[in-house]
Amino acid sequence: MLETPGKTQSGSAPSGLRTLLTRQHTPPPARKRSFVTAFDVAKLGFFLFGFPRNAFGSIDVTKDCNLRCSHCYFFEGSEGAAPAYEATPQLAVEAWIEKLEHLKATTSRVDFPFFQCTWVGGEPLMRRQLIEQGRRFFKYNTVVTNGTIPLPDWPDVSWYISIDGDEAIHEEIRRKKGIYAKAIKNVADHPALSVTIAYCITRANAHCLEQAVIDWAAAGARHMTFDFYTPIGDMCDGDDSLFLPLAERDVVLDRLLELKRIYGDFFVLPERAFRLMKSDISRQVTDNCLFSTKAFAFGPDGVQKEKCMMGPKADCDRCGCVVPFYLASLTDRRRIAQDLGQEFVRAARSAANGVVTAVLD
Repeated sequence: MLETPGKTQSGSAPSGLRTLLTRQHTPPPARKRSFVTAFDVAKLGFFLFGFPRNAFGSIDVTKDCNLRCSHCYFFEGSEGAAPAYEATPQLAVEAWIEKLEHLKATTSRVDFPFFQCTWVGGEPLMRRQLIEQGRRFFKYNTVVTNGTIPLPDWPDVSWYISIDGDEAIHEEIRRKKGIYAKAIKNVADHPALSVTIAYCITRANAHCLEQAVIDWAAAGARHMTFDFYTPIGDMCDGDDSLFLPLAERDVVLDRLLELKRIYGDFFVLPERAFRLMKSDISRQVTDNCLFSTKAFAFGPDGVQKEKCMMGPKADCDRCGCVVPFYLASLTDRRRIAQDLGQEFVRAARSAANGVVTAVLD
């Protein structure tokens, strides 16, 4: 069982709160941002009208990867080829561009708005030519990489580097030494790029997520996000030592919520997304997964994948993928209204305290 840490000193934990944290935390300096961005306007549209079909989606750039992570949904934990695509050739770059051009020419923007695409794999930077040419079709682009290959200087791309623990655990799960420091250097070498660290929480690394937060805040990452390991394929039926049961996941989520109060916008997910992952409501989200009903997901062969980017073998009842919870956090009007109300109350109290302090001074 996952042990709940005892009370310890935490850099900026709210006063009077029994902390679940085990490390000293100093939040990174707040970054300047535009008051209202184009994506903020889009989120308002999602809140008011819901998600247009195919506004979000993913493309598997390649079926190759330079790592074989023990929990990877694409390779189903194996050290060989991806089982789903072992005998299937991947679509050539030229054929991909023809496919996207045909899709754009033959579908209305209502049916396929080309709003956002996540480029995944495999390791997508092993086939960067496809992203170089394909990203022009979409308004927003995200590339999810393992951080071992230097990042191209593409300021119009949001970069996600996937991480699985502190240095020791990350390299144990990913079966290769030296890759943690290499990923940190990759971030430090590109301070102008928007890099988010994506931490996949498993039973093996739940205990060290605080150290990883400290490492990546210090390395200069723009943001950090979290999801939980989802059992895939045959791993759903056997002794899956990486899956974190929902009750234990709740303990980790409480820790993340406490960290969110310290790190603020460094944690890109809103608090309500973490709350939606809690065991008392998570099934309501995954049973009505917006990605599976609204998004597109193409495999490396160019064929639409079943269900979601994880493919047909994902165990939806134990899904920990951040995507359905993030999408739900953008459209759950009741919870959004509650959060806005709470933020208004906090802001009013802060302003009132400022006035009282000024009068007393």
